[in-house]
Amino acid sequence: MRKSTKTLIALIGTAVVALGVVVNFTSASEVQAARPRSYDTHEAIEEVIEIPAEVQEVWTPGPSPEEIQQERITAQAAADREALVAEGLKYENHYVKGADGYTHGSGLIGLYFLDDIKGIAYSPVTEDRTTCYGIAYETDSTKSPAAIATANEVAQSVNAVVGPSINFQYGKVVGDQISQSSEGVEGTMMMGLDPTFAGEGDRVAVIAIYPGGETKILEDTDDDPTTVSVNVPATDSSLVMYSIIKYN
Repeated sequence: MRKSTKTLIALIGTAVVALGVVVNFTSASEVQAARPRSYDTHEAIEEVIEIPAEVQEVWTPGPSPEEIQQERITAQAAADREALVAEGLKYENHYVKGADGYTHGSGLIGLYFLDDIKGIAYSPVTEDRTTCYGIAYETDSTKSPAAIATANEVAQSVNAVVGPSINFQYGKVVGDQISQSSEGVEGTMMMGLDPTFAGEGDRVAVIAIYPGGETKILEDTDDDPTTVSVNVPATDSSLVMYSIIKYN
């Protein structure tokens, strides 16, 4: 990921604090151009003398340096946001290619910011998937120290080591608005494995870490050495960290 998690989250919008991470949601329509201010001096002159329309055009004051700077800031924010969305919508982040060559696509719309994890394919168990939304981004001990420490404790208890981890923020779509959900949606999640972490002959699983310290080990349900597939239970938490583990 080219941007830090803190920068990414600041660009996304609305804030929710959980597991020590701030996550933002936002509406589909924002970033409007700055409106020019009125010019009292010009208006006062027009009240004293009648100025021909063609001359008024020439005399109309242009934007001030402050307005020009604000327009640049607004334009840059819009460009940064577009780049962020484009990164989160990358094809390879929303699809997982198995060893058999078959490609699995995610049924959970949203933004996935991945690097070590080779794609996520999430299939929510719901009649209307269009109401579900998710933001997934990789994390580590510097960004989620308490949650990663918990994952390491659980992994050590079953003679395993922790690999790539993601924070998964669940949201919901109502109309054109995206907001925080009050729960994590039940479903199945497949993640592509980094071959430098696990491959042929390795047994893998996923640890789910919830706010408050509750944990669950989700066992791998497929026999593909390039992926890990787990059944994700519903939860009343909108933010869950999932850590891939490899048994020793």
